[in-house]
Amino acid sequence: MSARTTQVDDLRLVAQPSAVPCTELFVRLLLTDWSLLPMVEQVTATTARLVGDVVDQSRPAAPAFVTVRLQLRGDVLLVEVEDDLPDPRPPRPAPGERMGVEPRGAAGRTTWCELPLPGGLSAGQVRLPRRQERRTLVDEPVSGAPVAADPEVLERLLNRLSGWSG
Repeated sequence: MSARTTQVDDLRLVAQPSAVPCTELFVRLLLTDWSLLPMVEQVTATTARLVGDVVDQSRPAAPAFVTVRLQLRGDVLLVEVEDDLPDPRPPRPAPGERMGVEPRGAAGRTTWCELPLPGGLSAGQVRLPRRQERRTLVDEPVSGAPVAADPEVLERLLNRLSGWSG
């Protein structure tokens, strides 16, 4: 068994209530992409709980940042949640979770949780998508003018996300 990381993806968010549904969406998209559907509910719940803990401890007037990182390593999926809270309370692990906390500099920590891959898989056996180098789907301006997002797409996305927040 190798402890080498075979895949990693992360997402940085402001620790506001909307960070939890964004985290859930991120986890679901990644695990679908990585062909790890049997782990979706467990990893989504664990990650949302850890991010929710940071959101609950963050000051609304000056919210913390939170980074969610998923890694395939050895025979586990490693969930890491980094924050920059000045004096965080330690998270409570769920029964059977292997979890730890590592301090980061003057303020913040990295909370990690290892979840075993299903069916005795190792990280090297997980079917990852083939990705070709591709250009952005947005037309790039020749003039150097900024590219604006489609307001209708943004409106639909924000409406959908606000429906998940509670």
